[in-house]
Amino acid sequence: MTKLTTGALLCAVVSTLSGCGIFGNDGYFRDRGDDYQMANSLPPLRMPAGITEKPQEELYEVPTIAGDVDRGEFVVPRPQALNVNVGLDRVKIQKLGSRRWVLVNQPPDEVWPQLHYFLRTTGLQLAMSDAGSGTMETTWLTFGESPDTKDKYRLQVESGVQPDTTEIHVRHLSAPMSAPASEAVAWPAQSSSAEREGWMIDEMSTALATDAAGTSASLVAQAVGGGKVKVQVMEPAGQEPFVALDLAMNRARATVAHALNTGAYRLHKEDADQGVYYVTFDPDRELSDEDEGWFSSWRSGRGEDKIAQAADGYSLEQVLANVDPSTQLFAGIPGVGGAPASDIPGYLVVMRQVGESVQVRVRSTRGQPLSRAKASELLMAIRQNLI
Repeated sequence: MTKLTTGALLCAVVSTLSGCGIFGNDGYFRDRGDDYQMANSLPPLRMPAGITEKPQEELYEVPTIAGDVDRGEFVVPRPQALNVNVGLDRVKIQKLGSRRWVLVNQPPDEVWPQLHYFLRTTGLQLAMSDAGSGTMETTWLTFGESPDTKDKYRLQVESGVQPDTTEIHVRHLSAPMSAPASEAVAWPAQSSSAEREGWMIDEMSTALATDAAGTSASLVAQAVGGGKVKVQVMEPAGQEPFVALDLAMNRARATVAHALNTGAYRLHKEDADQGVYYVTFDPDRELSDEDEGWFSSWRSGRGEDKIAQAADGYSLEQVLANVDPSTQLFAGIPGVGGAPASDIPGYLVVMRQVGESVQVRVRSTRGQPLSRAKASELLMAIRQNLI
């Protein structure tokens, strides 16, 4: 006698019954997602005789609809664009090169008291706390595995690139145990130990992420760091608008490059050393990932794809050769001008160091200024995507 395994027997049963309507719209195993549309109202519950009925009121009243309603087929809505969800995580650890810092999606005056609470609960005492400069310094502490050295931390609290966000930068210092405690501290450009800096960042970000009292604000800390704004869209009278970044150039390049490949933007070619980026912009564009794989075929034929595909056909050298050489903004950039004027799609984004700030401007592919309204629109899109 042949023995059937459970799996084989089940397959046999399913094969036998599949023609009986178990599957499909009228079968047992069917999609019941639209069944709620067929629900009917029931009369109110009546209490038995002799029991006093307590008045009830409708908590979720269903409005009466006159006539028949065409139920139709339910269509699952498309997901939001990826850039819509940027910044929803309350606490993140960001990294650029060897530098790491904590980003909190709360203003500094709310983060400041949370840091005080974190240090207090972890047993770290403060030697200095100055809300005006946004600086906290711990007293000297010792790690059990390093009895011959003592350690100290400095937390620098600053406003983030996006509104109502906070950046916390950590610096670690290690010194011989014999060093006088009263001696003035000379903080190094980089932490003495990347491992111990990372320990503080990890512990602090975990504590901030789990802090349930994260909405309380400190009156003392209402101007943490002097209220310094890192990013502004400037619209000076009689001049073209620009974005001013109070950031080091290496970070400005990284965050602008990210913004130019997010949301409505596509970054096609770039020369970071010269501060020139060739982009296309389409406000109807909904995806912020690279146009690759399945999404590429799904989106084929759309207008922004045609613009982006046309832009991909140009090298940065061709675009720069199309720039009017008389435009001052492009002075000193190799390869500017020399080609007949062409109708090249897209825009050129140019970054320049001006004093202590980095200025970002958007121009046509001829290097000419845009209308004030268009320039402001493009700059605001960059500003919203900075990290």
